[in-house]
Amino acid sequence: MNVINPRPYEMLIGDRWSTGSTGSTFDTLNPATAQLLAQVCEAGEADVDAAVRSAHEAYEKHWRRTTPAERGRLLRRLAALFERDREKLAWIETLNVGKPITHSLDSLKSMPSSLEYFAGIIPAARGETIPVGNVDVLNFTIREPLGVCVLIMPWNYPMTLTINKLGPALAAGNTVILKPSEVTPLSTMALARLFEEAGFPPGVVNVVNGPGATVGEWLVKHPLVSRVSFTGGTVTGARILASTASDIKHVTLELGGKSPLIVFDDAPLDKAVAVAAGDIIKNSGQVCIACTRLLVQDSIREEFLEKLCRRLDTIRIGSPSEPATEMGPLVSAAQKQRVERYLDIAEREGAKLVQFGREELNDATSAGFFVKPTLLLDSTARMQSAQDEIFGPVQSVIAFSDEEQALRIANDSRYGLAAVLFTRDGGRALRMARGIQSGSVAINTGMRTSFDAPFGGYKQSGIGKERGLEAICENMQIKNVKYDMSV
Repeated sequence: MNVINPRPYEMLIGDRWSTGSTGSTFDTLNPATAQLLAQVCEAGEADVDAAVRSAHEAYEKHWRRTTPAERGRLLRRLAALFERDREKLAWIETLNVGKPITHSLDSLKSMPSSLEYFAGIIPAARGETIPVGNVDVLNFTIREPLGVCVLIMPWNYPMTLTINKLGPALAAGNTVILKPSEVTPLSTMALARLFEEAGFPPGVVNVVNGPGATVGEWLVKHPLVSRVSFTGGTVTGARILASTASDIKHVTLELGGKSPLIVFDDAPLDKAVAVAAGDIIKNSGQVCIACTRLLVQDSIREEFLEKLCRRLDTIRIGSPSEPATEMGPLVSAAQKQRVERYLDIAEREGAKLVQFGREELNDATSAGFFVKPTLLLDSTARMQSAQDEIFGPVQSVIAFSDEEQALRIANDSRYGLAAVLFTRDGGRALRMARGIQSGSVAINTGMRTSFDAPFGGYKQSGIGKERGLEAICENMQIKNVKYDMSV
């Protein structure tokens, strides 16, 4: 399927497609081959300003006054167009990100439903009347949109996270500016073509491209921007929070993770093994909620690892375009170097590295950014490799003796994004769920986010929630009105 534009990808600013004020472009690569995939037009500061002003004008003139029914109609139209083009968008994501095509198709399957969900749930974000002490005063609240929202996406799930940010922001009555990652912008740029076809008025959705250090910074600091939603690394998230502090913008941050997968001695081992292996394989481990700390109770450690190693040995690593491929490359040369650097650190710390999988590479993919699934055996909780987010197909295996120690190790992290635990003991499961310092906990199943349930982290994994009704509320502000009826 020929899905890549041979010409440089233009930006959507207001009612026009733009090559940018500077004429600059940047390259984006196919991570499976390390070859040029496409060129993308890069925004200058003037383009960022034009996009923000276009969004602000659209918000003030008409979008904030649209009815929930009108916003819902446009979102449902976008959902239908997305479903029509879903296979094309999946192929673009596979070529640009490096995830196997079966994974891309699966990850985009629920996106039309996500848009339809936010289209339908808009009326639920309503105000309320409050019975205050004075019977002559009618006290009520109104939920109102924030204004111009900047949505900054990461490179690992560009399309999924674009939809999950875009849906609630538009549903709440905001206008938006999308800033895809400069590493993987192509599927978001393809999606941008659907906004016009769906009938969104000019300026309601804008898309600009370029590095976070320039384009992202200009967007975050622009005085007409009311809200910033960012998914990515914790260091960058902290910089965004600092940059928005001077004018007190609304900020939602979905940041890093170092999630634990805790396997007790009464766990359904085969199911736990499947989840542990899946977290290494999926998107080559480049998943914020992947459980990269594998905590296994002493009494079952050998049996569990034997099963896990046997499964990992069968992993087929190769071209993402092949349906039989289970794991593709990392997204870039820089990410491969980062993972390999952490493998060196782990070895120096005393962990035992064991790599798995069958590489099925050819001449085209031999230069790709592939790293085999890796277990760091004999790890301890305080090793740097067990504390830092590596973002690759790597798991630290840590032993524990009892429930108290498991909880202590699970919480021994600056992150708190997700956690998974396997046990048949209901009391233990609920005690652990209460005790784990994490925004999401899965019991006897893998961690998989859902568009209709809230998602967000504790500690340095972020602030605010995305998905679910909470995402609509994150995109709105509450006004309290007091009306003296005695006058």
